[in-house]
Amino acid sequence: MPPVLVYHDYIHGNGVLFRRLCRHYGGANVALCDARDILSGALDEARLLVMPGGADLYYCEKLNGAGNDLIRSFVEQGGAYLGICAGAYYAARDIMWAQDTPHRISGRRSLAFFPGTVTGPVAAFIEDGDVEKSWKNAVRIRFGEDCHTVLYDGGGLFTDDDTCDVLARYDDLPGRPAAIISCAVGKGMAILSSPHIEYDADSFCDSLYKHCNNSFAWEESVARRMKRAAPQTQDLLALVLDRSYKQ
Repeated sequence: MPPVLVYHDYIHGNGVLFRRLCRHYGGANVALCDARDILSGALDEARLLVMPGGADLYYCEKLNGAGNDLIRSFVEQGGAYLGICAGAYYAARDIMWAQDTPHRISGRRSLAFFPGTVTGPVAAFIEDGDVEKSWKNAVRIRFGEDCHTVLYDGGGLFTDDDTCDVLARYDDLPGRPAAIISCAVGKGMAILSSPHIEYDADSFCDSLYKHCNNSFAWEESVARRMKRAAPQTQDLLALVLDRSYKQ
């Protein structure tokens, strides 16, 4: 297996993330893997495991138990884990999603690279603050001295983040809570991103459809804001990987 593996669960489409990683590391160095691959030793030669966005209950179904034990051992022995949105929720000790709604998800997660709770979605970012509508927004985060406009799509906020290094913060929220963190795990590390840092304005625009999308007008406005900010927005995924993980 190549050194960079992207987890594939057959439910979510993560082509944008896969292409971005291929562009950054070279196509020969990136591959998809599923739960069967992990249980069969795919992490033995890997350097970085990327857990994409989606819904983490699908990850729990296939990986709880032996799969998560192998992922944790991989990181503790010097590997790196990049969790984006659902992948960040999945790597927390506890998750709280859509509390006080019929979509509520909460509970412990066994990886627990982040020893706190990830809570979402952020009501201030989603359409009309309503979990039944679009979770997407163009939001500003501060990475070092620079401000970047990135895609938010239901990611969570990290509580008790003083145990980890904060790489970026949400500029648009009171108190500027952490948006991207890095946690030491044994000899390795876990990088957890609340926003979808793999998307740029063009790839988000390409993902939009009117068909069966009651939130198209909202999401089209998100795309326009990302387009306007594009000249000032650097490749944040590359910046995070280069700052935090060396192949």
